[in-house]
Amino acid sequence: MTDQKNQKFPASHSTANPELKITARVHDSALKRVTRMFAGIGDICTEMLQNARRAGATRVSVSLVPSSDEGVYFVRITDDGTGIQDPAVLLSFGENGWSDDLVHREDAAGMGFLSLARRISSLSSRVRARDGSVNSGWRVNLRPDHFLGKAEATVYPDDSAPYPHGTSVVFQASVADGGEYPGAVRNAVQAAALHYPLPVFFKDEVTPSEPELMHRKAFLDGAVHAEPWKGLVFGIFRNPRRFGLGLEDVNFHGLTVAVRLPGVESVDGVNWKAAADIYSCPDLELVLPARREVVETPFLQKLRETGRLAIYRAMAGQDDPRPAYTDWEQARDAGIHINPAPAELRPWRPAIADIDDWREMPGLKEIGMDALIMDYDPEPPEAQAIWRAAKKGGFSKRIFEADSRLEGYRWYDRIPRITGARFEVTGKGRTYSLEDYPVPESRGPYEAPLPERPDAICIGLTVRADTMPGRNPGLALFLATDLAFAGEAWSSVDRSLPLVTAGSDITTQKLAELLRAAFFAPSDDIDADSRDRQESCFEQEAGHMATRLLESDEEAMRKSIADVVAEELFWLIPRDRGVDISVRGRKVTVELREPAC
Repeated sequence: MTDQKNQKFPASHSTANPELKITARVHDSALKRVTRMFAGIGDICTEMLQNARRAGATRVSVSLVPSSDEGVYFVRITDDGTGIQDPAVLLSFGENGWSDDLVHREDAAGMGFLSLARRISSLSSRVRARDGSVNSGWRVNLRPDHFLGKAEATVYPDDSAPYPHGTSVVFQASVADGGEYPGAVRNAVQAAALHYPLPVFFKDEVTPSEPELMHRKAFLDGAVHAEPWKGLVFGIFRNPRRFGLGLEDVNFHGLTVAVRLPGVESVDGVNWKAAADIYSCPDLELVLPARREVVETPFLQKLRETGRLAIYRAMAGQDDPRPAYTDWEQARDAGIHINPAPAELRPWRPAIADIDDWREMPGLKEIGMDALIMDYDPEPPEAQAIWRAAKKGGFSKRIFEADSRLEGYRWYDRIPRITGARFEVTGKGRTYSLEDYPVPESRGPYEAPLPERPDAICIGLTVRADTMPGRNPGLALFLATDLAFAGEAWSSVDRSLPLVTAGSDITTQKLAELLRAAFFAPSDDIDADSRDRQESCFEQEAGHMATRLLESDEEAMRKSIADVVAEELFWLIPRDRGVDISVRGRKVTVELREPAC
């Protein structure tokens, strides 16, 4: 570490007096801003509970007391701690009456009472006598002017101060001015008490309601692994719900702070997260006065690094932790042995155009010696065509999803990768690339002409196998198939331009399903129809196009008319009677049959 006392800086060209000396001071303008240092009732509850704990209290009581003014009531927070010896510390910026040891352990700044600076409040206290006798109590009434240094506060004797010792704080709350409803205060008390080490009792005399003991829960409850480190305890959680991104992961005696301790995701999707419970860690610095943020220091970086190692030790205790290679390597370098991820991957599934159509991911499967990794991201039409070709060729089970987290494991690095695909279409006596195959200009799914059906389609997959000793780094795998899409990805169904070989056994229903998977992407534009309506129209168009291509225009027309009747008119037709509809030009004739016997 650099010795700041003897640190030398570049020579200055200033002409200032070299004998001038400066020292730290607090300007009066800072005093005028003390009312802005805390936000609201949540801060007040937190600070009063922290003060009670430091004063050696065994319990804290919070009461809501009605007043004669409509919409106004009082909040009373009482503890049975040692009491406050010197009332002057209440208005002393940064001064406190805590012991030197406590100040060192907790970085107690003596600013918590400033959370009341915007309120009309009163504080009474009685100091615990060492000889067992009972001391007299005192009370002081405070307004914002007292905190701002604009007025002097008078301390009075008070026989009603907590007996035999303790401190009671009363402050005003307003429904009208601050929207501070009793329920909101109760929620603030519950939040402050949840991970607080002392019991907290709440009583609402405004509503009123029965007294209740606030719910408490150990901050590290549910951890699968725990270990102490420099005045705190790390807890490691497996798939936690309450330690998400940006949420509080460190507990300071009931005050929770977001410190961004590390998390680790294993290959099978399990999330491991570190949290910490502080009991005596002066090296962890929190931003004063409210302690809602953490100060970025070298110690904090070390804290995060140690938290990650604690996660690795928790994973090492599992039989099948499946770590990413980087985590496995870092753990190994730190002397922590974690079982490596086994040779399992998720089977590859083709992308679909509808990104909102959630599909459950396939589970991890053991790879074989002939496994391939899909190491590029084909657009949905291309992916659907490749998937159909792989299934027809009988090797779709060999293709697995790429997972960059496994890069480094030898078994993963040796698997050949599919890095691209090229479609060739044979028709009209020659072979074309898919991009060059002659197709008519699209005029909609209900209008002719459609692309001419080719004689053959071949997909050439580029396979990179340079990670395997003795293998050609550039290989090609050829698949004979019966389907390709000549249209652009992310276009409408009328621009899909499906190419189906003349000898294909594909059905109209299957082709319509593939068109939907490859091209249906609903619009969320404000002028668009509902998703269901868009999907219904797409499926009608896809079915019509598939029927025209595989059967005939007349059959496609017949089916489309039948679909429209089924969707639009069924609700009009009586269930017990048939209907004959005849259309001649613009004349529509409807005949209702007699009810069935």
